[in-house]
Amino acid sequence: MSASSFEEGLNCLNYQTGQVIFEEGDPANSAFMILSGSVMIVKRTQAEDVVLTTLKANQAFGELALIDGTRRSATAIAAVATKLAVVPAARFQAKMDALDPFMRAWVQFLKHRILDLSSRVTE
Repeated sequence: MSASSFEEGLNCLNYQTGQVIFEEGDPANSAFMILSGSVMIVKRTQAEDVVLTTLKANQAFGELALIDGTRRSATAIAAVATKLAVVPAARFQAKMDALDPFMRAWVQFLKHRILDLSSRVTE
């Protein structure tokens, strides 16, 4: 997935190293495409913060909560100075609505599999 295909007409935001992009439990109003830099996806537990993955340029995040309108399932933190393209929820939802029912169900299935695997890491 290329950032250039998403960037047109989207707002961009800049984050400094260590700056929180969103917290687990926050309501979701957008997804993000990393234009430069990197982002850690973190699951916070009582004992520690567990880094689930570190994403880099041309990767997207924040979409899970938009798939079915739930809250953020993890915290996103800029690992270095990072520039993001912001994909508004309405634009994301329009793309989801355009999927045929089979693919929409498949995306839901994948979301729940990801959440299940993420929860196992923090157990």
